[in-house]
Amino acid sequence: MEFRVEELAPCRKKVTVTVAPERVKEALDEQYAEINKQVAMPGFRPGKTPRKLLEAKFGAHIREEVRGKLVEAAFSEAVKEKKVVPLAQPTVSLDGVTVEPGKGLEFAFEVTTRPEFELPTWKGLEVKVPAVAVSDADVDEGVESMRMSEGTLEASTDPIVPDDVAVLDWKALDAGAVLHAAEGAYYRVGHGELDGIALEGADAALAGGKPGTKVTVRGRAAAEDTRRELAGREFDVELEVRDTKRFRPAALDEAFLKRHDFDDVEELRRDVRRRILRARERDRDRVAEMRLVEGLVGQLSFAIPAELVDDAVTRWAERRRYEASERGLPEDEVAKSIEADEARVRGEVEADLRRHFVLDAVAEAEKVEVTEQELVGAVEQIARESGRSAGEVVQHFQEEPNRLSELRSHLRHQKAREALRRAATIVEEAAPAPEPAAAPKKGK
Repeated sequence: MEFRVEELAPCRKKVTVTVAPERVKEALDEQYAEINKQVAMPGFRPGKTPRKLLEAKFGAHIREEVRGKLVEAAFSEAVKEKKVVPLAQPTVSLDGVTVEPGKGLEFAFEVTTRPEFELPTWKGLEVKVPAVAVSDADVDEGVESMRMSEGTLEASTDPIVPDDVAVLDWKALDAGAVLHAAEGAYYRVGHGELDGIALEGADAALAGGKPGTKVTVRGRAAAEDTRRELAGREFDVELEVRDTKRFRPAALDEAFLKRHDFDDVEELRRDVRRRILRARERDRDRVAEMRLVEGLVGQLSFAIPAELVDDAVTRWAERRRYEASERGLPEDEVAKSIEADEARVRGEVEADLRRHFVLDAVAEAEKVEVTEQELVGAVEQIARESGRSAGEVVQHFQEEPNRLSELRSHLRHQKAREALRRAATIVEEAAPAPEPAAAPKKGK
């Protein structure tokens, strides 16, 4: 097959394919041989039917099949020979294109392609990252967090402070009418959520409160809330404190140390310090990767397929309309909101796509592959983090096959980021010096 490639627009190409008569004849012969095996004509054994009889009965169907197979083969060969690097299936117009014995064939298809650019030098780059350090205060906080995780909830008579638990009776109100009410709900002060309702201003309103305190704040229920009278709505929430409780951290005694397999407090503190340090080093690595990717993107200028951006923005707008309709917002208000945010969202989509294509280029340069074992491991990790079984997550991916290819792409890009970081020189920025204490004012 011969290919002639024309650029119609950035990331949009037209490929004209010429198929030699010999290739057409070969495809026709193969198709007739295949159908001869499958059909039985009166008076002939299977596979022995004369070609002319098959042509008379099945000729139109066979020519249609051969045309489709040649188009499919042409697209595959164009991709394999790097004539095009497609982002989607092509659009093909076959009007007037017919398959005839002894004649060649010519047709064209259009396809959206990946941006073409030359990846800048990316090995040996220098990237600055925040310095990593763990203070004694950080270790103290880590130990306290361990103690709190095993602590007990006890009644308190002190004014409410963050992390206390307020036992509340609450009502959802709309213009004074009660939409929903509940008693004895536990609210962890500082966490902003009560019985699945996002609260605004509750922590400040409850601070210093005691049993009997009453406050009214704003609440918002998720669109998928099972309480139909609340789903997707905003409303007033009247809170009354019935009781308060406070966490008492577990004692840092021999029993605590033994449960965590430590001989003494110093060994515990060393382990906490190591864990905090590892976590911060992982955060530092993510910062390095992000800055390296952004640095590469900043060196490049290439067109982004317009239809990809348009599709993403359209999906965003549809989600916004759906969520707004669930909350009962007026359509004109929603339209104004979408119009106000569209330029920002379009810019974010384009930036995401630029990073995507640059990471694709790095992954290709490094011949990065994602194994089935790595894919299974990622699915199991998703299951652990979401509290679902691996089987449930697998079923979800099977129901939406695109999600699996998205996960594979995510893992491939993560490997590309790690390759960038490993090939770079990491320079830690000096920690900012503490500000000098203000000099005491002199008396008059």
